[in-house]
Amino acid sequence: MKVKCIDVENCNTLSIGKDYNVLDEGAKYYVITNNVGEEIVTKKQRFVVVEDAEREKKAKAVVTELTFQIGNELKDIKDIKIRKNLKGEIKEINIKFKY
Repeated sequence: MKVKCIDVENCNTLSIGKDYNVLDEGAKYYVITNNVGEEIVTKKQRFVVVEDAEREKKAKAVVTELTFQIGNELKDIKDIKIRKNLKGEIKEINIKFKY
């Protein structure tokens, strides 16, 4: 995962606007390599996510599975629910499979 620094308060080994690779992730913290090559634990609130390879892999797998299901008349899908926000935009799609 790549994150971009947006807050360097009380931390002189990070740079605003610089991308960092996440080595490990906790509930409220990232472990990254700072500007001087040291592994540090730092708050998530200092960063915004730039790239998340795990999300991409999961999204591609879901699209592949749904493409297969559409091509096979949705035979393995048990239920589909679509949640929308107040503007009518799709917020979440829940799909239950028979397996």
